[in-house]
Amino acid sequence: MKPNISAIVAVTIDGKIARHSGHFTDWTSPEDKTFLRSLLDKSDAVVIGNNTYKTAAGPLSKRNCIVFTRTVHDTERRGSNLLYYNADGPSSIGVILESYRAIALLGGTQVYSYFLEHDLIDDLYLTIEPVVFGEGLDIFKCKNEATVNFHLTAVKKLNDKGTVLLHYRRPS
Repeated sequence: MKPNISAIVAVTIDGKIARHSGHFTDWTSPEDKTFLRSLLDKSDAVVIGNNTYKTAAGPLSKRNCIVFTRTVHDTERRGSNLLYYNADGPSSIGVILESYRAIALLGGTQVYSYFLEHDLIDDLYLTIEPVVFGEGLDIFKCKNEATVNFHLTAVKKLNDKGTVLLHYRRPS
């Protein structure tokens, strides 16, 4: 059975998820962090890129994590809840993910793009923080020109500073 995969993204009002690949998400609001933790608590596993994992390894250490990386040939288990996965390797991500029912996708750009390009994102939770970086990393940087449609299902104001949470869902 295919798991439900939720991409969880915090973004600036100029559309950036970070200033650079090692940038920690200390710029997001406490309300966003509360929402993130609540969604992670409902997930069986977290899929995350290697650079993003390095910046958040401590908080994620007790969760089942699948780390996308090119530092392994195929897959490599490191402990009971940490799996390193190379998308260019012989193993199919679909086979790995099917043992879970709910997956939280935490980025970065390459991981979000891979899942979008492979039609694997069911829900997109987008927290927009009232911050401008000017330069930085985009959510998606896809290799193909396909248009992917989502439908807005909910809008929630998280605080009085202007942080907004948008929930989009892929049409069935």
